Amino acid sequence: MWRHNILTQLPERSTADEAESQEDPRPFELNTNASSSFVEVGKDRLTAKYSGAGQHGTDVGAIQTSLPVPRQSSIYYFEVTVQDKGDKGRITLGFTVKDSKLSCQPGSEPNTYGYNGDDGRKYSHAGNNLRQNSGTEYGPTYSTGDTVGAGLNLETQEIFFTKNGKLLGIAFRNVPPLRFYPTIGMHSRSESVTINLGASTFAFDIQSQIDKGRRHQQQEVQSVSISPGVTHQIVQDYLKYYGYGDTLHAFDQAAGLTDPVATTSGRPEKEAHQLAVRQKVRQAIMAGRVTDAQELLHQCNPDMLESVTHPNLDVLIFFHCLHYIELIRDKKINDAVRFAQETLSPLRGIMSHRSTDYDAMLHDTVALIAYEEPEDSPMQQLLDDAQREVVADVVNAALLASASGKPKWEVKPQAHLEQILRQLVAVHGEKLDCNGGQGEIFSLQKQLTLPQPRNDGVESMAM
Repeated sequence: MWRHNILTQLPERSTADEAESQEDPRPFELNTNASSSFVEVGKDRLTAKYSGAGQHGTDVGAIQTSLPVPRQSSIYYFEVTVQDKGDKGRITLGFTVKDSKLSCQPGSEPNTYGYNGDDGRKYSHAGNNLRQNSGTEYGPTYSTGDTVGAGLNLETQEIFFTKNGKLLGIAFRNVPPLRFYPTIGMHSRSESVTINLGASTFAFDIQSQIDKGRRHQQQEVQSVSISPGVTHQIVQDYLKYYGYGDTLHAFDQAAGLTDPVATTSGRPEKEAHQLAVRQKVRQAIMAGRVTDAQELLHQCNPDMLESVTHPNLDVLIFFHCLHYIELIRDKKINDAVRFAQETLSPLRGIMSHRSTDYDAMLHDTVALIAYEEPEDSPMQQLLDDAQREVVADVVNAALLASASGKPKWEVKPQAHLEQILRQLVAVHGEKLDCNGGQGEIFSLQKQLTLPQPRNDGVESMAM
């Protein structure tokens, strides 16, 4: 709806919803087109068996999944169950890149990482260093009947492994933000494995680990000391900005401030009057009483809704569109037709120098009359209370600009709280860009609705 296209007073909308609808698909099977000739893949494409002799360094059988790790994951995890360790149990699981040689074990090629079953060592190659890789001590060996897992934390750029549901710790740090593929390598006769890419319950509780990490982050944020006076001023500024006078009064009373306006203004009486007017205008708009709101605006700023040459033309368009919507809501069809002809029609094109979205808004608004039941029409969002709030915010911003005596563009467009939230979204976006676009997409709405961390001593991954 038009409220998202034009309105600049509200906090910038997160792109998380849009990005989530375009998330990378998750790996769901082994890739028979990206495997060694020494690997036989079962019909389910989740089982693999080594068919080579395992006598030479070049007859390794490795296979990748059909798709890489999705970039929007915070942590990606998969598991492998060893059905048969074969002659020597030289099975390795880990991550490789698309052009990795599948005649080599994960960890023996540049930008690949692996955990080996016969010696419990971890293997990796840094950059293009092709020196002999003897691995590093890491965890226990694994064999027939064991389930081992590999996890890639895209946010911290770390890789970890598990065995039979137990975390073994971080194996690799500073992993580059590349497109990695879950990979299995085998290298002795009769080895066979089954991969679990999430279709079945994992042996390791990965979701619990993700939740612990999030709680740890929340606890770190909440451990930062902020003066109560600062937080009070931020909330106070928000309530003042949007004209929530009653809430502001109750908020300040609870804090022991008996004269809230006087605490931050050199002209308390004037500011209190302006706040009261803005509060009444907002209440009238939110109740759908546009005529009352119009009368209030006429008393404090006669030109705002009367002149098409007034600098607040966006206020004129938003307000008159809402007036028309309320007529439709009240089933006053004849009045709506007359209002559209006499008031809305002359507004077409007067803001085209700034954006064609204003004409689109007028078009969508007038189109409500074409539906017998507009509440069930494609334009039903225009009848939501959220649209009233949008108009109330636009009018409120114009009243603030008018009261300041400054041009509209010199008045701050948001309350301090909204500026902080904008900065928060921007920082997370920059963080994601610096990580090559990999990691969980930040959603402000989700963050604001997350449960508060419990003080239960639970720590994040201490690996």
